[in-house]
Amino acid sequence: MSVDRGIKKGKKKTRKVDFMATFRACMGMTYTHFPLILPGVHPLVAPLIMFRLKRRGFSNCRVEVSGSGLVVYADR
Repeated sequence: MSVDRGIKKGKKKTRKVDFMATFRACMGMTYTHFPLILPGVHPLVAPLIMFRLKRRGFSNCRVEVSGSGLVVYADR
């Protein structure tokens, strides 16, 4: 007896990544308040965001990947 519990084999859960959101996070982001939520931003942009925060004088910086994008934490 087989019971189907709603789990489909072969289907992966993927996050939606938006190119324009990633571009805005790289080029035109202002760092004014934290935590900063960046929905749709690709996780590979996290090191660039960390680099820019450190160059602008922020400390205790960290970027976490969430289900919808990135969450940025920093202190001045």
